[in-house]
Amino acid sequence: MSTQTAVLTLLMQAAPDYCSGDQLAQQLAVSRTAIWKAIQGLQNEGYSIESRHGRGYCYVDNNQLSQPAIMQGITGPTTPTVIVLDQVDSTNAYLKRLATKQPLTMPTVVVANTQTGGYGRFGRAFYSPSETGLYLSIGLPIMAGMPFDPGLLTTSTAVVVAKTLRDLFDVPVELKWVNDVLVNHHKAVGILSEATTDLESGRISTVIVGIGINLTTPANEFPNGLQTKAGAVTTQTTVTRNQVVSKLLSYFFAGYATYTTGDFMADYRQLSMVIGQQVELKSGDQLIYGTVQDINAAGALVLALPDGTQQSYNSGEITKVNLITGDYHG
Repeated sequence: MSTQTAVLTLLMQAAPDYCSGDQLAQQLAVSRTAIWKAIQGLQNEGYSIESRHGRGYCYVDNNQLSQPAIMQGITGPTTPTVIVLDQVDSTNAYLKRLATKQPLTMPTVVVANTQTGGYGRFGRAFYSPSETGLYLSIGLPIMAGMPFDPGLLTTSTAVVVAKTLRDLFDVPVELKWVNDVLVNHHKAVGILSEATTDLESGRISTVIVGIGINLTTPANEFPNGLQTKAGAVTTQTTVTRNQVVSKLLSYFFAGYATYTTGDFMADYRQLSMVIGQQVELKSGDQLIYGTVQDINAAGALVLALPDGTQQSYNSGEITKVNLITGDYHG
């Protein structure tokens, strides 16, 4: 661990109290000059470190993404490896490259301030501005014989995201099957699950769950065509992005060990904004019209078709929802 990272960690642990330069130097067995240089380096990187004569230094949490701050806030049974980047083409693409070079042996999370090539389902571009958004991918090693269910993993992640947003921001959250999270009837979060395959065995070796959150992005900054559909979680907040990531990862790994049981599906159904609604479903090359009867225990969409029959769909995209009530018309 570098002196700079060690100083940051100690200041975070002490906050909101101050630590003197002498105290930090003694704890880390370095000179006062080394401490001063570490503080300068942290401030240059965007961290808020207050300095007061006679008291020392104090860490003040801000919107700067920080690996130590995220790690400090994670609770629960699993502590993943966390990589924080200022800019990346795509957090999912970064993890796929990482897993291709060396198969993951433990959960690994990549968090970025901005993406230059963020993407969602079907390769659609995902708008990823700096500072106002949050982009992370969770890489999960899949060992031989380990249970894996892509549909339930995606739906369980949607519940985790919804729970995180409601807890931290107290906003109304809805889920549009299968991977869209809506706040105030606008898409605020997209979820994309992908996998890498072991070339020798042909089996899935790593699953990557990407999550893109429009945290405080102003409505007028979204590209044309998205302004009526996309939206932010909130307009302003004192909650930091580090706190959002820590809370989300804590919830995610608390439920990951049992997600294949579908024990979260009651929560998913309660959050669903499509049950009971007329929808247009695109499945492959087909457009299917029907009324959503349920989301079943496997996370599949159960449609009542015009001919009176019922059919379940494990994959596809709801392209239109005709709500009987509400303001969403996507």
